[in-house]
Amino acid sequence: MTGGRTQRLTRFSLTTLALALGWTAVGLPMFTADQPAASTSACLVVDTDAGLDDYRALAMLTPARELRAVVVTEGISGVAAGTTAVSMFLASRGATPPVIPGLASPAPPAYDWLPAVRAGAERLNNFLHSAVPTAADPARLSHALGAAVHGCNRIQVLVLGPWTSFQRYGSALGRESRVVASGRSFAENNPDNFNCEYDVAACRAAPARVTFVDLPAPGPTPSYAPTEAMVAALHRTGMPGLLRTALLVDPSQWLETRLWDDAAALYLLSPRSFTPEGRHLIPAVPESRFRAQVVAAINAA
Repeated sequence: MTGGRTQRLTRFSLTTLALALGWTAVGLPMFTADQPAASTSACLVVDTDAGLDDYRALAMLTPARELRAVVVTEGISGVAAGTTAVSMFLASRGATPPVIPGLASPAPPAYDWLPAVRAGAERLNNFLHSAVPTAADPARLSHALGAAVHGCNRIQVLVLGPWTSFQRYGSALGRESRVVASGRSFAENNPDNFNCEYDVAACRAAPARVTFVDLPAPGPTPSYAPTEAMVAALHRTGMPGLLRTALLVDPSQWLETRLWDDAAALYLLSPRSFTPEGRHLIPAVPESRFRAQVVAAINAA
């Protein structure tokens, strides 16, 4: 923990935010398992790479938190098509926060499985007939985000994808901003940690004061995995209904995956459901209860 954090976002004008394009990220306060993940009065920014687990995470948070903006960073989805897909998904809940195109890794690794997964994710698990790129300009990332969080005294950022965009806008949010991230830090990196591996340089430069939320190491079969019974329990109307329908289009895209980003979102809603393991947190509740909590959060609208 560091002290003297007196500067607040409300002291930043949009001009200052523009100058922040050249700033480096600063250390941010860290949460612990016995502290509240955030006050409900804190404005929330979600940074996503628009994978299928990201959509579940967004569905969990939109009824419960003041979601001010969503930044789409390249990862599972590309920026342009992922931005449109996220915008369409959020529209199923009603009034939507701005969805802002972020940045792409300058040197991403080549995954033989990623092109097919990306094509499906950018179409909401092949629910959409085709992907549609956004016309918004990623160069206006910091300006657009600054406008979205204007008036917020406290800001929380949930990073669900690579850290590429955060390196551009993180400092502009103010030193009292708090960050929760899906996965693990560079110091605890592992081959399962796609978010770090996709842009290792940005992951290495991530703030030191971040709460990382991950899942226990998998066994012979994936633990904390989404199930067909879990999807069937989602309501058939509104955002839960759209998510349910989209997931059922092609269950093969998610049946062998895990509830990675769901865990990070659930931590914001129920921090006492998690416990420390190394430098990150993992669920402290049985898988069945964990899935029930995810479904209840999605259906809460």
